Amino acid sequence: MLRFYSLLLLLLGVLVSMTAAESAPLFCKCTCFKNSTLIQLGPQASCAQCTHAFCLAQNLPICKDAKDAADTNTDVLSTCIQRDSRKDEIIVWAFLLGTAGLLAWAAAKRVNELRQGRKMAAAGNTTAGAAGMGSDVRSRGPYVPVPGSRG
Repeated sequence: MLRFYSLLLLLLGVLVSMTAAESAPLFCKCTCFKNSTLIQLGPQASCAQCTHAFCLAQNLPICKDAKDAADTNTDVLSTCIQRDSRKDEIIVWAFLLGTAGLLAWAAAKRVNELRQGRKMAAAGNTTAGAAGMGSDVRSRGPYVPVPGSRG
């Protein structure tokens, strides 16, 4: 039953991340000489908008000398970048939900062990150990010193 809920939670996380990452933001990376800056494009923009002319039209301080240069094709480079894609979102959510699921499973297993130890202690089959957990003394057998050890 726990596995079903984990899978349901994972599916819900994937659906939420897909709707939250409806459209990943687009950026135009304008590189003038050796300096670059990112400019976020509008929500309805496409990568076709990211051109040399677009970078020069932004009046960036790093591109002021490129406007006067005769050959701006080598001075100004433009690259369209899409950050935070749906694939990235799904991978991050899957990792987080998987980690949370494993932690929850380990905690549930520990709680179950504690309950079993208390039930056995209540039945008189165990004695409390040093760590507070019940330990079955009868299954260990008698104490026998290890040969060659100093005791």
